Amino acid sequence: MTLALVYSSFSAQTSFPWIVSFACVSVIAACHWLAGLIAARPEREQQRWASIGGGAGVAYVFLHLMPALSSGGSELSDAPGMLTFVPTPMVEALLFLIALVGFACFFSIDVFASQSKKTGSWVAMLHGLAFASINYLYAYTLPSLITTGRMYGLLFTLVISAHVLLADRTMACRHPLVYRRRYRWLGTSALAIGFTHAALFHPVSDLTLAMATAFLGGGLLISVFREEIPSFSSTRLWWFLAGIFFMSLLLLKTISFHAH
Repeated sequence: MTLALVYSSFSAQTSFPWIVSFACVSVIAACHWLAGLIAARPEREQQRWASIGGGAGVAYVFLHLMPALSSGGSELSDAPGMLTFVPTPMVEALLFLIALVGFACFFSIDVFASQSKKTGSWVAMLHGLAFASINYLYAYTLPSLITTGRMYGLLFTLVISAHVLLADRTMACRHPLVYRRRYRWLGTSALAIGFTHAALFHPVSDLTLAMATAFLGGGLLISVFREEIPSFSSTRLWWFLAGIFFMSLLLLKTISFHAH
């Protein structure tokens, strides 16, 4: 009887992060299908959503993403074998380099798409593949992130939700037919593939998790600063500042909790 209770408790503790992860992934998938409704709302209301989402994204980048890259680089320098051929400063800069590569990749896609003479569905699909890679990496790294810090995973989901809603809203406005027939299906499929990959090959190693998160962070950086921060003329400043304030408050509370 005692062994059964121990096994039941262990099983519950093991499965709980996966249940939370599945719920978070489902929320992101739902955002792909709700973005069309937001795109149909009045422009003033859309600007409010864009402002608060952009503010939350900026706060997440400065208060969690950048510190995580810095601390992750320091932890990698202590890993066995990492310093055999590479000096400590280069190891500590590794995750920033990977984030820079992610930033450059997504920026290049935007430049290539905007300068190409081909327009329409081809450009939309190019952007779709870029955002699908973000979905895949999010779903792939989320279970490990939830295991190490549940609140960080939930806040990460909140930021990705804002990212998906804002990106899909733009796509639904510019390419409504492509969005309905391909884009939201592509994003949802990428989430399913990433989550399945994590389930089949779990646990993810710390190095793999750190590198995937860094590359995802680079993609989020370009997305936040180029697309999720509204233009000066359309920004609702108080909503933008409210997004920064509430996300900063949640992150600082989470940091304080983990520090104790």
